[in-house]
Amino acid sequence: MARTVDTQRRTELARQALEVMRARGIGRTTMSELAQALGVKRPTLYFYFRDLTGLLHAALADVYRDYFAHVQARVRDVEHPVEALGELARATVEFNRGRRDLVVLLFQLWAAGDADPLELLDRARAVGDPMRVELVSRLRAGIERKVVARCDPERVVDLVLTVLDGTLVQEVTRGASGAPVVDELWDRVLAPLVLERPPPKRRARA
Repeated sequence: MARTVDTQRRTELARQALEVMRARGIGRTTMSELAQALGVKRPTLYFYFRDLTGLLHAALADVYRDYFAHVQARVRDVEHPVEALGELARATVEFNRGRRDLVVLLFQLWAAGDADPLELLDRARAVGDPMRVELVSRLRAGIERKVVARCDPERVVDLVLTVLDGTLVQEVTRGASGAPVVDELWDRVLAPLVLERPPPKRRARA
Protein backbone atom coordinates (compact mmCIF):
# COMPACT_ATOMS: atom_id res chain seq x y z
CA MET A 1 0.00 0.00 0.00
CA ALA A 2 1.34 3.43 -0.95
CA ARG A 3 2.32 5.66 1.91
CA THR A 4 0.09 8.70 2.37
CA VAL A 5 1.78 12.10 2.43
CA ASP A 6 1.11 14.05 5.63
CA THR A 7 0.89 17.58 4.23
CA GLN A 8 1.17 19.23 7.63
CA ARG A 9 4.31 17.21 8.42
CA ARG A 10 5.72 18.14 5.01
CA THR A 11 5.15 21.83 5.72
CA GLU A 12 6.80 21.55 9.13
CA LEU A 13 9.84 19.78 7.67
CA ALA A 14 10.17 22.39 4.91
CA ARG A 15 10.15 25.22 7.45
CA GLN A 16 12.67 23.46 9.70
CA ALA A 17 14.91 22.63 6.75
CA LEU A 18 14.98 26.28 5.67
CA GLU A 19 16.05 27.31 9.16
CA VAL A 20 18.89 24.76 9.06
CA MET A 21 20.05 26.06 5.67
CA ARG A 22 19.80 29.65 6.87
CA ALA A 23 22.30 28.79 9.58
CA ARG A 24 24.61 26.53 7.57
CA GLY A 25 24.28 27.78 4.02
CA ILE A 26 22.93 25.78 1.11
CA GLY A 27 26.28 24.83 -0.39
CA ARG A 28 27.31 23.17 2.85
CA THR A 29 24.16 21.15 3.44
CA THR A 30 23.27 17.83 1.83
CA MET A 31 19.99 15.98 2.08
CA SER A 32 21.67 13.51 4.44
CA GLU A 33 22.88 16.30 6.70
CA LEU A 34 19.43 17.87 6.61
CA ALA A 35 17.85 14.60 7.70
CA GLN A 36 20.29 14.35 10.60
CA ALA A 37 19.70 17.95 11.66
CA LEU A 38 15.93 17.46 11.51
CA GLY A 39 16.05 14.24 13.50
CA VAL A 40 14.53 12.09 10.77
CA LYS A 41 15.84 9.20 8.71
CA ARG A 42 17.14 9.98 5.25
CA PRO A 43 14.45 7.85 3.50
CA THR A 44 11.81 9.85 5.38
CA LEU A 45 13.21 13.14 4.09
CA TYR A 46 13.37 11.77 0.55
CA PHE A 47 9.78 10.58 0.86
CA TYR A 48 8.63 14.16 1.43
CA PHE A 49 11.17 15.90 -0.86
CA ARG A 50 12.77 14.17 -3.82
CA ASP A 51 15.71 16.63 -3.67
CA LEU A 52 16.48 20.29 -3.05
CA THR A 53 14.08 21.24 -5.84
CA GLY A 54 11.26 19.41 -4.08
CA LEU A 55 12.15 21.25 -0.90
CA LEU A 56 12.09 24.56 -2.81
CA HIS A 57 8.60 23.86 -4.13
CA ALA A 58 7.33 23.03 -0.64
CA ALA A 59 8.98 26.12 0.86
CA LEU A 60 7.50 28.41 -1.80
CA ALA A 61 4.05 26.90 -1.31
CA ASP A 62 4.38 27.59 2.40
CA VAL A 63 5.39 31.22 1.78
CA TYR A 64 2.48 31.68 -0.63
CA ARG A 65 0.01 30.29 1.92
CA ASP A 66 1.29 32.63 4.63
CA TYR A 67 1.24 35.61 2.28
CA PHE A 68 -2.30 35.11 1.02
CA ALA A 69 -3.61 34.44 4.51
CA HIS A 70 -1.98 37.69 5.67
CA VAL A 71 -3.32 39.72 2.75
CA GLN A 72 -6.83 38.28 2.78
CA ALA A 73 -7.17 39.01 6.48
CA ARG A 74 -6.31 42.66 5.78
CA VAL A 75 -8.40 43.13 2.63
CA ARG A 76 -11.47 41.05 3.47
CA ASP A 77 -13.45 43.76 5.24
CA VAL A 78 -12.36 46.73 3.09
CA GLU A 79 -15.44 47.60 1.06
CA HIS A 80 -14.17 50.14 -1.46
CA PRO A 81 -12.29 48.27 -4.24
CA VAL A 82 -9.62 50.95 -4.64
CA GLU A 83 -9.00 51.11 -0.90
CA ALA A 84 -8.77 47.30 -0.95
CA LEU A 85 -5.95 47.62 -3.51
CA GLY A 86 -4.20 50.13 -1.29
CA GLU A 87 -4.54 47.85 1.71
CA LEU A 88 -3.22 44.94 -0.35
CA ALA A 89 -0.13 47.01 -1.20
CA ARG A 90 0.49 48.01 2.42
CA ALA A 91 -0.07 44.45 3.67
CA THR A 92 2.37 43.09 1.09
CA VAL A 93 5.10 45.51 2.13
CA GLU A 94 4.56 44.60 5.76
CA PHE A 95 4.69 40.88 4.96
CA ASN A 96 7.98 41.23 3.07
CA ARG A 97 9.63 43.43 5.69
CA GLY A 98 12.52 41.64 7.35
CA ARG A 99 12.37 38.64 4.99
CA ARG A 100 15.38 39.55 2.88
CA ASP A 101 17.42 36.58 4.08
CA LEU A 102 14.53 34.20 3.33
CA VAL A 103 14.13 35.51 -0.23
CA VAL A 104 17.88 35.25 -0.86
CA LEU A 105 17.86 31.72 0.56
CA LEU A 106 15.02 30.68 -1.75
CA PHE A 107 16.94 32.03 -4.75
CA GLN A 108 20.03 30.12 -3.64
CA LEU A 109 17.98 26.97 -3.20
CA TRP A 110 16.55 27.48 -6.68
CA ALA A 111 20.08 27.78 -8.12
CA ALA A 112 21.31 24.71 -6.23
CA GLY A 113 18.52 22.48 -7.52
CA ASP A 114 17.28 21.73 -11.00
CA ALA A 115 14.01 23.62 -10.83
CA ASP A 116 12.50 24.69 -14.14
CA PRO A 117 11.98 28.48 -13.99
CA LEU A 118 8.85 28.22 -16.12
CA GLU A 119 7.37 25.63 -13.76
CA LEU A 120 7.97 27.92 -10.78
CA LEU A 121 6.40 30.86 -12.63
CA ASP A 122 3.39 28.71 -13.52
CA ARG A 123 3.00 27.74 -9.86
CA ALA A 124 3.16 31.38 -8.80
CA ARG A 125 0.54 32.36 -11.38
CA ALA A 126 -1.75 29.52 -10.33
CA VAL A 127 -1.62 30.76 -6.75
CA GLY A 128 -1.91 34.47 -7.51
CA ASP A 129 -4.40 34.48 -10.40
CA PRO A 130 -7.56 34.00 -8.27
CA MET A 131 -6.66 37.05 -6.19
CA ARG A 132 -5.95 39.08 -9.34
CA VAL A 133 -9.28 38.05 -10.88
CA GLU A 134 -11.14 39.05 -7.71
CA LEU A 135 -9.43 42.46 -7.54
CA VAL A 136 -10.22 43.18 -11.19
CA SER A 137 -13.82 42.12 -10.67
CA ARG A 138 -14.18 44.38 -7.63
CA LEU A 139 -12.78 47.36 -9.53
CA ARG A 140 -15.10 46.72 -12.47
CA ALA A 141 -18.10 46.53 -10.14
CA GLY A 142 -16.97 49.75 -8.46
CA ILE A 143 -16.94 51.54 -11.80
CA GLU A 144 -20.49 50.35 -12.47
CA ARG A 145 -21.59 51.60 -9.04
CA LYS A 146 -19.85 54.93 -9.78
CA VAL A 147 -17.65 54.75 -6.69
CA VAL A 148 -14.53 54.22 -8.84
CA ALA A 149 -13.38 56.54 -11.63
CA ARG A 150 -13.38 55.07 -15.12
CA CYS A 151 -10.19 53.14 -15.74
CA ASP A 152 -8.91 49.85 -17.14
CA PRO A 153 -9.31 47.52 -14.11
CA GLU A 154 -6.87 44.92 -15.40
CA ARG A 155 -4.14 47.47 -16.08
CA VAL A 156 -4.61 49.11 -12.69
CA VAL A 157 -4.39 45.80 -10.83
CA ASP A 158 -1.39 44.68 -12.89
CA LEU A 159 0.33 48.00 -12.20
CA VAL A 160 -0.15 47.55 -8.45
CA LEU A 161 1.12 43.96 -8.55
CA THR A 162 4.12 44.97 -10.66
CA VAL A 163 5.03 47.75 -8.24
CA LEU A 164 4.78 45.27 -5.36
CA ASP A 165 7.13 42.89 -7.16
CA GLY A 166 9.53 45.80 -7.47
CA THR A 167 9.34 46.60 -3.76
CA LEU A 168 10.40 43.02 -3.01
CA VAL A 169 13.43 43.40 -5.28
CA GLN A 170 14.22 46.70 -3.57
CA GLU A 171 13.99 45.01 -0.16
CA VAL A 172 16.49 42.37 -1.30
CA THR A 173 18.97 44.48 -3.27
CA ARG A 174 18.95 47.68 -1.22
CA GLY A 175 17.48 46.65 2.10
CA ALA A 176 15.01 49.49 1.61
CA SER A 177 11.38 49.45 2.70
CA GLY A 178 8.76 49.62 -0.02
CA ALA A 179 6.44 51.71 2.18
CA PRO A 180 7.36 55.09 0.61
CA VAL A 181 6.80 53.63 -2.87
CA VAL A 182 3.39 52.32 -1.84
CA ASP A 183 2.50 55.71 -0.36
CA GLU A 184 3.38 57.36 -3.67
CA LEU A 185 1.41 54.72 -5.57
CA TRP A 186 -1.61 55.52 -3.43
CA ASP A 187 -1.29 59.30 -3.72
CA ARG A 188 -0.57 59.46 -7.45
CA VAL A 189 -2.49 56.51 -8.90
CA LEU A 190 -5.04 54.96 -6.57
CA ALA A 191 -6.47 57.82 -4.50
CA PRO A 192 -7.62 59.75 -7.62
CA LEU A 193 -9.72 56.72 -8.59
CA VAL A 194 -11.81 56.95 -5.42
CA LEU A 195 -15.03 58.77 -6.31
CA GLU A 196 -17.12 57.87 -3.31
CA ARG A 197 -16.75 55.79 -0.22
CA PRO A 198 -19.64 53.50 0.64
CA PRO A 199 -21.54 54.40 3.82
CA PRO A 200 -20.62 52.34 6.88
CA LYS A 201 -22.68 49.25 7.43
CA ARG A 202 -25.39 49.55 10.02
CA ARG A 203 -25.03 47.21 12.91
CA ALA A 204 -27.97 44.97 13.53
CA ARG A 205 -29.85 45.76 16.72
CA ALA A 206 -29.44 43.22 19.45
